[in-house]
Amino acid sequence: MHRFIVHGHFYQPPREEPWLDLVGREPTAAPDHDWNSRITRQCYAPLAEAPVFDHGERIRRVINAYAWTSFDVGPTLFRWLDSHAPRVRDAIIAGDRAARERLGFGNAIAMPYNHVILPLASRRDKITEVRWGIRDFRARFGRDPEGMWLPETAVDTETLSVLAQEGIRFTLLAPHQVRHAPRWGRAGRWRGPDGESLAIFVYDGPLAQAVAFSDITRDADRWRTTMLSAPLADDGGATIVSLATDGETFGHHHAFGDLGLAALIEQSEGELTNFAAMLAALPPVQDVQIIEPTSWSCPHGVERWRSDCGCRMEPGTQQQWRAPLRQGLETLAASLHQAVRAAWSAGLGDLDAMRNDAGPELVGAAALPTDARVLLEIERHTLAMFTSCAWFFDDLARLEPRIVLRHAARALDFLPAPLAATFEATLLGTLAHAHSNDPAAGDGVAIWRRDIRGAIHGGARLAAAIAAIRDFAPDAVGDVTLPSYTWRSEGDDIVTAHTRTGHEDRWRTVTDTPGLVARQVVVTGTGTAEPLTVLASDYPEPLRELLLRFARPVVLDAALSAESRAALRDGMVDAALARDLALDGAWQLVMRDGLDAADTVVHGVLDLFDLDAVPLTTPARAEAFLRLAGLPQSPARVRLADRLGLAIPGPEL
Repeated sequence: MHRFIVHGHFYQPPREEPWLDLVGREPTAAPDHDWNSRITRQCYAPLAEAPVFDHGERIRRVINAYAWTSFDVGPTLFRWLDSHAPRVRDAIIAGDRAARERLGFGNAIAMPYNHVILPLASRRDKITEVRWGIRDFRARFGRDPEGMWLPETAVDTETLSVLAQEGIRFTLLAPHQVRHAPRWGRAGRWRGPDGESLAIFVYDGPLAQAVAFSDITRDADRWRTTMLSAPLADDGGATIVSLATDGETFGHHHAFGDLGLAALIEQSEGELTNFAAMLAALPPVQDVQIIEPTSWSCPHGVERWRSDCGCRMEPGTQQQWRAPLRQGLETLAASLHQAVRAAWSAGLGDLDAMRNDAGPELVGAAALPTDARVLLEIERHTLAMFTSCAWFFDDLARLEPRIVLRHAARALDFLPAPLAATFEATLLGTLAHAHSNDPAAGDGVAIWRRDIRGAIHGGARLAAAIAAIRDFAPDAVGDVTLPSYTWRSEGDDIVTAHTRTGHEDRWRTVTDTPGLVARQVVVTGTGTAEPLTVLASDYPEPLRELLLRFARPVVLDAALSAESRAALRDGMVDAALARDLALDGAWQLVMRDGLDAADTVVHGVLDLFDLDAVPLTTPARAEAFLRLAGLPQSPARVRLADRLGLAIPGPEL
């Protein structure tokens, strides 16, 4: 008999910026806000309610694919689902529960907390990543994990040893990662140097390749026939036909892949099982040896994550930047670990034990003083600096390398300024040797200074936005909520508090409000060398949306014509068009009533552009130039020209 196991590895890079834990808008994911949202719409959500059609294309059944397939979900992706797609999260957990009821074993297996290449990590970091992954799994599924997925299936002896010592019973590897895999898809037994052991399932490589890179998911009959073609065991036991692929294959990489998987499930209910159930039914009888270090996505071992090994997505690109990025971050990590250890008080107990017990959200460190939690937060970001996606793709200037560099910057933020400056200078000395394939993007130093340090982060942005809300819509101040910060007013000051560490900053604010909402806020923090000017477009997105909720109806009511207001009410005009029409309407008011009477309306419309983080187009600015150039000189004219970036020589053309 055959037993089928389809395993999906569900993961996306952690897109949250590490200061406010918010995911920024990603234009390439349009019409969705970001790629997590887009992939959830295309894949994660459809798999929870995958339809099966009859021959008349009528839906006759809806399947929760998570109840029938083996899977792992990266903890950092799960964290995003908690806030943005809780119904999908609940469906995943329900799928595991349904499998336990059907098979006696759940479909879910764990994953290390961060998607790091474990063979390139120290044993200390391996232990933390595995323990944090197990901790997250227990909290979500209410049980201990039987198995654990290795990021990129990257493996070496020490990695398997840590898994075994932490109670993990099995993992999955690709065929080229083991010597003499057992027949019939059965698990083999790996024996460690200290007597530990672990079961290893070797998935069907050609089948996995077909599912990932061909159109087999469009034809469930062919897919099932291919799986049934595996030779039957001659010992009376089952032949296990398993495949492992990115979970995003089913609907994101392959359109309608969720439907193909649902059709396969419909046809194969009697054969579908999971690895834990097969391990219980058919314990390993054959020892296996791993080939190390290896991974499923790099034929050069694990070189893809530290050198220009030749693995690339686009021909003609170079990845020589990978080595200095790895070297720079490893040097920084060593310095950060050393600084944390030097500052850790012996009275707080063993640092390594506390790091492991604290967890990524520092829940296990809640009783520690703020200074100690800050040190553990540094450790948290240091681990996140090695998320594997940073090295996987082709260019240093992509989002993924910037993700890990942002965590590096966040870790440095918590250090005393002189020490942070020293560590940063060493990092930049190495990043100077990392060059993008795009000459305009520059080297690692340019990317760091422009994309990482060139922006205002964290508490300053939050304090500025709160000041703007406090001025314009004071009753809404209590609606301000963010994942990693709380805040309070003390007199004129705004105090922001980081939730994980308890670290507080005090801010003085000065708002500049020519329209309805502060177009910019100057913030001065405790111990800040210089004031920071935060533009409205840089307010944290949830707070910009809150301001828009109050400002938009006021501005549109003042600037739109009666006909446009009616079209807006009837749904004939979207927000972007309404904003453009309002700008035109504001200029009409200027022409009718004069700038002194109407400049607040013009500024109010410009507030909408700022809060939407949409720059005014060059044609719109050119029109503004023509409008203002014909008006008499006045303070209002000067202010508006300054805001629009216009150098108007005088009242006449």
